[in-house]
Amino acid sequence: MLADAHCHLDGSAELAALQRDEHILAIINCQSPAEWETNRTLVGTYQPLSFGIHPWEASDLRWAAVTPYLEATSIVGEIGMDSVWTDVNLLDQSRLFEAQLHFAHDHRKPVILHTKGCERAVLTAIRKYPNRYLVHWYASPEYQADYIRLDCYFTIGPDVLTDPAVTQLAKTIPLNRLLIETDGLSAVAWAQHRPVQISEYPDILRQSLRIVANLRGIAPVELEAQVYQNLQRFLS
Repeated sequence: MLADAHCHLDGSAELAALQRDEHILAIINCQSPAEWETNRTLVGTYQPLSFGIHPWEASDLRWAAVTPYLEATSIVGEIGMDSVWTDVNLLDQSRLFEAQLHFAHDHRKPVILHTKGCERAVLTAIRKYPNRYLVHWYASPEYQADYIRLDCYFTIGPDVLTDPAVTQLAKTIPLNRLLIETDGLSAVAWAQHRPVQISEYPDILRQSLRIVANLRGIAPVELEAQVYQNLQRFLS
């Protein structure tokens, strides 16, 4: 069975229905109250929803407004820090990140991490809050071994053959911590530099599985089963 450890629906009822019809287990990301409400309508209780204040939204969302959603979710994220794709003040990002880490730790909720350009700062922060962590689409050659030593889960994105850091990570993640993600179809289109149709979604996941299986020297069907079990374990 296929699994997508981090997916943005972007309001697509068609994609939500395809996941359901194909029995694809996916964590559906929500980074605002409005997105939570939309995604809950689209997937009901069929898929797990994650909720967190994304670093890009650190200046726009307030703690009081999101507390009900952090309490409702079973997975906090994606949260973290970003010095590459946003100009949101890093101090604001850091304060909000730590507050969410503290909340997740106290409420025993696993966390999905965003680390772009701030891999060291995120690593330092999570060491203070022991928890179950999923590092989303890690694309840095640095600190990979440090995150692995913390027993983190990792998702491999659709640029596994084009980003050397992602390729290297795909080769070295312990098999029981390896996951596959799309990050949503708009992210696949960005990574592969081409338009992507919703109907391609299952094959995109299968393609990533085939590539990673080849890198690891195992059968794709074996990796598919392992990835599905890994995501179930992360969610448990």
